[in-house]
Amino acid sequence: MQGVIFDQLERYAVRELGDDALARIRDLTGSGATGYRFDSNYPDEKFLVILRSVAEATGRTTGEVAEDFGRGLVPALFDIYGFLVDPTWNFFEFILKTEPTIHRGVKLNSRGARPPVIQAVSIGSRALKISYRSERRLCRVAIGIILGAASIYGVEVHVDEELCMLTGAPECLILLSGTVYTHSLRAYILSP
Repeated sequence: MQGVIFDQLERYAVRELGDDALARIRDLTGSGATGYRFDSNYPDEKFLVILRSVAEATGRTTGEVAEDFGRGLVPALFDIYGFLVDPTWNFFEFILKTEPTIHRGVKLNSRGARPPVIQAVSIGSRALKISYRSERRLCRVAIGIILGAASIYGVEVHVDEELCMLTGAPECLILLSGTVYTHSLRAYILSP
């Protein structure tokens, strides 16, 4: 997994657990005092160690922590990979173009990046069906990212997970429905 994701997870852990958490987490993962390089990749197991550590310390489930982390990750992802996002896209277009545009660009721009496979299709004017596939099985992070992106776009969405890899399904199947989805990113990009 990319160092930028680890860096953001460490920041999340510090927000959730306080400044002392960073040294404890780096001890648990063996990452040392320097942390993670954005342009490097690290073992997925270290990511799970950090997630579980935050969950245990906060009394939440790993899934709850993963989803909360995903929500908070979105601004950093837009800061780093925003050049791949067309500011005229509305929220549903953003989700629909995640795999063919954004993940493709991430792979081209970040050596060794292996984002999950996200395939989204419209099922009517206000709903999408999203297939998530990844050996990491971090579907709750993906759901958090969806909800975080919806917040940035200023839309209300409802997420139902019909199938989940964590319960043995070959993929996660997420039904996403929204009430308002015409906003673009122009306001987010232009805000100070």
